[in-house]
Amino acid sequence: MKFHLLIVGLTAGLALVNGAVSGTGSCSVDKGTCTSLFSGFPHLQTDMNKYTKQMLDKSYDFLLLSSVFDVYSLDRPGFEKLYRKTSDKAWEDTIELIKYQSRRGAYVQLSEEGSNGVHDVASLLQSNETSSLELALEYEKLLATEAHRMHKKISHADSTKHYDPDVAHFLDEKLIEYQSGQIRKLSGYITNLNDIIREANTKALGVQLFDEYLVKVE
Repeated sequence: MKFHLLIVGLTAGLALVNGAVSGTGSCSVDKGTCTSLFSGFPHLQTDMNKYTKQMLDKSYDFLLLSSVFDVYSLDRPGFEKLYRKTSDKAWEDTIELIKYQSRRGAYVQLSEEGSNGVHDVASLLQSNETSSLELALEYEKLLATEAHRMHKKISHADSTKHYDPDVAHFLDEKLIEYQSGQIRKLSGYITNLNDIIREANTKALGVQLFDEYLVKVE
């Protein structure tokens, strides 16, 4: 009995310190207001929901882009593999984002409303080897920049009021580290491919060998 009262008292004390036992911050089982939302996550909830939709769009876009290079189109299995792999990773990231937001007490809305893919279908279908790599690099930079903005929004770099180390750790581990690696890799691919196509006499053979290289490394 004493132990139960101690727990109740401690919980009430912590709630008062954090302003939870007042107005809308109170928890009511009857009213369905008890959630796992806490710390700085609510400050980022809308941004992360939007980012999840953008990541889902990325998965669809790169799946479409991979079809441009399949055996029925440009027949570049290396490029097809690269973009299919990118699509699969974006799909996995979408699932991880949904799972994380659910764990933090958020409801994820993936409706078409407000959807704004980075590229339209026409630009994807008209891509060639060089333009597709440039498109992929632009896509990665846009999403990486947004991930950095979200990280700043809940870190000490922005404001201690909304600090949430758990969100920062998730962004670092699941998104930011991978994105920086992808940006570096795609930049290298573009540099190498540009060097190849400058040699007019061996351009066709060079692009073919580059595609075969992608088959091996991706």
